[in-house]
Amino acid sequence: MLDNILNFFKKSKRASARLPFGVMFKYHYNNRDYMGLLKDISVNGFGFFSSHYLEVGEEITMEVVVDCKEPDAKLKWVVLKEKAKIRWVALNHSSKPVDYDIGCEFIEPDNKTREKLTTILNQMLKA
Repeated sequence: MLDNILNFFKKSKRASARLPFGVMFKYHYNNRDYMGLLKDISVNGFGFFSSHYLEVGEEITMEVVVDCKEPDAKLKWVVLKEKAKIRWVALNHSSKPVDYDIGCEFIEPDNKTREKLTTILNQMLKA
């Protein structure tokens, strides 16, 4: 199970490869809640599209809910809520109706969070 994800990451030029992940998620920034479109995710960070400008170096709290299969093939909802630091912000030049493309790095995710991320990413590789 973990071998598939590790092999995928070894092929990437990033420290850890990000897998495509097109879902809406909620984030908290500057004492307000916003919605963004999560575009990709890894065990170390994620990228997303936003209509709001965010400052590089600032922190956000992201929360995403996804369905994930258990080893017994039952679906369950997995909630991931984690703090992250904004590493870069760029104008969005894709066809998405949002203004900014943003990259974030998780801030010291604990082992439980890493296990959730590994499970989610492994399920995405199987799909």
